[in-house]
Amino acid sequence: MKKVITTIVSILCVTAMFAQEIPMELRGKYHALRWEELSGQRNTRSLIVTDPPENPRSIAEFEPNQGVIVAYPNQFGIPNSLIAELSEDDTVYLICRSSSQSSVRTELQNSGVNMNHLKFVSSNIDSYWCRDYSPWFIEYGDKQVGMIDYVYNRPRPNDDEITNFFGTYFGKEVFGMQVVHTGGNYMTDGLGVAASCSASLDVENADEYGYTQAQLDTIFKHYLGLTNYMHLDDPLADYIAHIDCWGKFIDVDKVVITSVPSSNSHYAAYEAMADYWANQTSSYGNKYKVYRTYSPNGEPYSNSLILNKKVYLAFPNNDATNNANAKAVYEEAMPGYEVIGFTPRNGAAWQSTDALHCRTHEVPRFDMLRIAHYPILDTVGYAETYTITASIYTLGNGGAITSAEVFFKIDDGEYISEAMTNVSGDEYTFTFEGLQRGQTISYYIKAETEQGQVQTHPFIGEPDPHVFVIENGGDPSMSIDASIDNGYIKCFPNPATEVLYFISNNVDEGSYRVEIINQQGAVVKSLASDASSKWEGACIDISDMAAGLYFVRMYNSNKAYTCKFSKL
Repeated sequence: MKKVITTIVSILCVTAMFAQEIPMELRGKYHALRWEELSGQRNTRSLIVTDPPENPRSIAEFEPNQGVIVAYPNQFGIPNSLIAELSEDDTVYLICRSSSQSSVRTELQNSGVNMNHLKFVSSNIDSYWCRDYSPWFIEYGDKQVGMIDYVYNRPRPNDDEITNFFGTYFGKEVFGMQVVHTGGNYMTDGLGVAASCSASLDVENADEYGYTQAQLDTIFKHYLGLTNYMHLDDPLADYIAHIDCWGKFIDVDKVVITSVPSSNSHYAAYEAMADYWANQTSSYGNKYKVYRTYSPNGEPYSNSLILNKKVYLAFPNNDATNNANAKAVYEEAMPGYEVIGFTPRNGAAWQSTDALHCRTHEVPRFDMLRIAHYPILDTVGYAETYTITASIYTLGNGGAITSAEVFFKIDDGEYISEAMTNVSGDEYTFTFEGLQRGQTISYYIKAETEQGQVQTHPFIGEPDPHVFVIENGGDPSMSIDASIDNGYIKCFPNPATEVLYFISNNVDEGSYRVEIINQQGAVVKSLASDASSKWEGACIDISDMAAGLYFVRMYNSNKAYTCKFSKL
């Protein structure tokens, strides 16, 4: 009898604990408000699962944005000074109950917020971790912007409904993806590569749906256009397992990874993660450039927000030296960007598992000007000409392209500009001619629309252009097409209608993945192939593909080769 009574008391104690709120100082660690949210319970709402979008492309944080989402459930998670800075140039979409808006409006107005750039989004909300439950934006179909909905991994129905709410608010189509996920555990480069901590992603979906990693990756490919989804160990080894607590894409081929002291028990895991990224091939075909922010006491410097030409960092109080060092790292990695640090709001401290990125979410421009371009990088073999191709277009009602130029310099010379040629539709080309062995060429593309939008590729533009070096040796008669090294691949016929053949030359032996990529960066065809130093042929049936410009990319973990063709 005593054992039964003890068991009943234990159950009652656990039940009472689960009914309690989590202490404020622990909420950020778990991104949870009540203990029962950590029991594996899901939201009670029924996710509306839809067919996947046509040719989706997940939009990266560092692409052009119109504004940022923040939330006010009953308090702000970010300081008013940050909201004021965000509102200087961009729109702040503030999720807030109607009953609170009057007092909040007065508070923000008194804090110097540009009220012309503040839009109240009237909705009930449970928490201020809007990164985790806000919509994921995609480009899809005929250059439209849509949203991806998923099952939020916390039982907070108001939070979990926000994507559908924003779908109506912005008038954008919402696609339901039957996956358990959270925004803080997702980052993408905008060209089909993404990364998450496997401890959160894989385990939760295995428990909920019985998905394997391969099944998950298939779903992400169909809904987000991902062709390389990295499921990574969490070097922080903390409960939350969110990738934005220790890593961040800051460009297609750049990533920030946290650094900790050698005395830290997770030091080896952080170093292994930095080495992992340094040896991965980016969507551009080069190795990632890895930047390290030193966090001896759990400073959340990777938990930053990129919004157009500004980077917003979470600066812990009383840590001036490490704050300054982190700012310098971002300034080195992103020249031309303004890097601004913010100390936390009273009662909402920055934590190693919960900081500025967790409490904000960017909103892309629905009319953005986009330049899709796979650059020539690193050392290339000598050729008489080097042709670059870009797909330049606007989303939605962004208007026509009025100019497209290549700015380039040779060695330490001055930049000169040349107009790109509009070959057809969105396709623009430019050919470098008369270059010599040993020269270093730095270049970037700049485009403008009739509505005044200006964009460069890379996003940083002149302060950090694409760079390639022409090697001194080699056969002067050999012609290559934007290859990464002496080896190259070519496609024929070009234009093609039914079948595409490709040939490789001077390519290292081994297994390669061959992908056909459309102008939006989505992989539309793929196959596995072996290559050798001799000419070898392979073919792909392209009869079911739409007309347009495509890129072929052949790659493995060490090398990548590209060429282009037109489908009639």
